[in-house]
Amino acid sequence: MEVADFLTKPFTCRSAIRFSHCDPAGYVFFARFFDMLQATTEDWLTQRLGINFAEMIMERHLGNPTAHTECQFIKPCVLGEYLDISLILEKIGNTSFTVRYIGYVAGEVRLRARSVQIMIETRTGRPVPFESEFLARLEEYKEQVIAPDDTGPEKRG
Repeated sequence: MEVADFLTKPFTCRSAIRFSHCDPAGYVFFARFFDMLQATTEDWLTQRLGINFAEMIMERHLGNPTAHTECQFIKPCVLGEYLDISLILEKIGNTSFTVRYIGYVAGEVRLRARSVQIMIETRTGRPVPFESEFLARLEEYKEQVIAPDDTGPEKRG
């Protein structure tokens, strides 16, 4: 993949669907998807934006808890599959950002989600404005990435 292609494609995190993710029927238990969405966000911050997530929490005492999440489960994911979750940055506020996730298995959409995350000072739990470097990296990602046409979450029927 060329550098220009890399910069315009949404960050995507691949998760193997493991036995520990599944219910007795071999389907991913819905709550485990939220763990995968969080992992995608952490990897996006660290790997794509260059903001070390662990350092942000442990040393700088900044966190980004989820304030709101909505998710649409299109089709079950099963043991042995690989789920690719792409992250699209939709909106940047003063202390929050909104991301959209699209989960695919072999190119087929399995889930869509949207999440609002707040920047907080972890010792007080209070929202804080984004630091200028953090804000610049969010804005750069938002400007560079071309979001797929697939929108959501959407209501069925």
